[in-house]
Amino acid sequence: MRPSACIRECVARAGVRRWSSIIAIGILALGMITAGVAVLALLNRSLVSGATDTASAKARNVAAALAAGGPVAEPALTATPGETAAVQILDAGGRVVRSSAELAGEPPILTGLPPAGGEAVATVALPLGQNNAEYRVVAVSSAGYTVVAAQSLEGARTAVARLAVLLVAAAVPLLALAWLAVHLALGAALGPVEAMRRTVAEVSMTDLAVRVPVPRAQDEIQRLASTLNAMLARLASAQAAQRRFVADASHELRSPLSTITATLDLAARHPGRITMAELVDINGAEAARLGELVDDLLVLARTDDGSDAPPAADVDLDDVVRAEAIRLKSIGGLTIEARVRPARIRGNAAQVARAVRNLTENAREHAESTVRLVCRREGRLAVVEVSDDGAGVPAAERSHVFGRFVRLDAERDRGHGGAGLGLAIVAGIAARHGGRAQCLAPPPGRHGAFFRVEFPAAEEDPGAAAARVADETPD
Repeated sequence: MRPSACIRECVARAGVRRWSSIIAIGILALGMITAGVAVLALLNRSLVSGATDTASAKARNVAAALAAGGPVAEPALTATPGETAAVQILDAGGRVVRSSAELAGEPPILTGLPPAGGEAVATVALPLGQNNAEYRVVAVSSAGYTVVAAQSLEGARTAVARLAVLLVAAAVPLLALAWLAVHLALGAALGPVEAMRRTVAEVSMTDLAVRVPVPRAQDEIQRLASTLNAMLARLASAQAAQRRFVADASHELRSPLSTITATLDLAARHPGRITMAELVDINGAEAARLGELVDDLLVLARTDDGSDAPPAADVDLDDVVRAEAIRLKSIGGLTIEARVRPARIRGNAAQVARAVRNLTENAREHAESTVRLVCRREGRLAVVEVSDDGAGVPAAERSHVFGRFVRLDAERDRGHGGAGLGLAIVAGIAARHGGRAQCLAPPPGRHGAFFRVEFPAAEEDPGAAAARVADETPD
C-alpha cells in the first residue's frame, strides 16, 4: 500500500474515535467549567457574606457604645489583629466626627445614610493602602449618630483567585486523563467494527465464503456482525444460484444453436444429403424452441426485477381458469374436469394467465387421461389447483420442482418436455403477486401431480360475484 493511501486509511479509521473523543472531552470540560464557576461563586458569596457580618458587628459595637452615652474607646475604632476594618462616626448632618487612623481626614465613605435605627450595606472602593481596594461597608444609625464600618474584600478576592488557579491546574491533567480514557474505551468498543470493516473490504465477488467475526457480547455490535454475515450468506446463495442459472441457460441455448449450425454445415458441405424442406423443418423447429426459451428467460428476468412493475388491475381468476379449461377441451385427447367458482385478485392479467397456462400445459403433458382444474376463494386467498393422473412428483422432489431448469426426466433432451422453466415462471409470478406456488401430495384416493397456487384475494361484493358467474362450471 502506498504511504498516501495508508495515511488516508489511518485518518478514516481514527475519524470516529477522534470526533467522539472531542465531543466527550468537550462535554466533560463544559461540566467541569460549570462546576468550577459554581464553586467559585459560592465561595465568593460566602466570603463576602463573612466580610459583611464582620463590618456589621464592628458598626453595631460602636453604635452600642454611643447609645450607652459613654465615650468610644480608641481600640473600638481600630482593627483587631487579622482584620482589615476601618470605622467612621458621622453626626446627624453627615459630617465625620471621629474615625479610625486609616480614614483620618477622609470624607464620609458612604453618602447614602440609613434612617434612624436602620442599616445600609454597600461595596465601595476605598483609597486605603497603596491601591484602591474593594471594601464591604455597613452603616448603622443609632442615638443621632451613624457608624460606618468598612471590611476589606481583598482576602476574599485573593482566596477566590487562588482557588480558580488551583481548579484550572487540576482540570488540565484531569481532562488529559479523561481524553486518554475515552480514546482507549472508544478504541476498544470500535475495535470489532474495524475488524468487520477489514473483513468486508477483503470480500470479493469471486469469494463470498468469508464471514465477519462475531463478538461474544450481546449488544448492537454483535447484532451488526450477525446481520452482515446473514447478508453475505444471502449474497453467496444468490451468486451460486446465478452461476447455476447461467450454466443451465448456456446448456439449453447451446443445444438448438448446435443443431441449427450442424444442419446448415451439412447442407453447405453435402447438398444432396438434406433437402431444403428438411432443412426448413429442422431449423424452424429449433428456432421456435430457441425463441420460446428466450421468452421464458425474459419473463423470469421480469419477475426477478422488482422495479419493473407492470400495470395492475382487477383480474377475474375464475375467468382465466375457465378459459384454460375450454382451451384444453378444444385440444382433445384428455378428460378435463373443472370446478370454477368466483375469485378475483389484483394483479397483471397477462402474467396471471401465463402462470395458469404453464400449469395446465405441464398437467396436459404428464396426464394419462384426466386433468382437473379448480378455482375458488378461501377466506382472503384466491386459489388455483391443477392436478393430473400421471406419474406424479416424488415427495423428495416437490420442494425443488419450481427451480429453474429443473426437470424430473432422466434425460435432458428435447424429447422429454421443455427447458424446465415453466414451473419456475409460475412460482415467480405468484411471488410477485404476493402469493406462492406449491407442489403437494395428491388428495386421498388420487394419484399424479397436484399443484396449488395462492393469490391474495381482492375485495369483491359477494352478490355481484354470484351474479357474474355460476357456482360451478360444468365439465
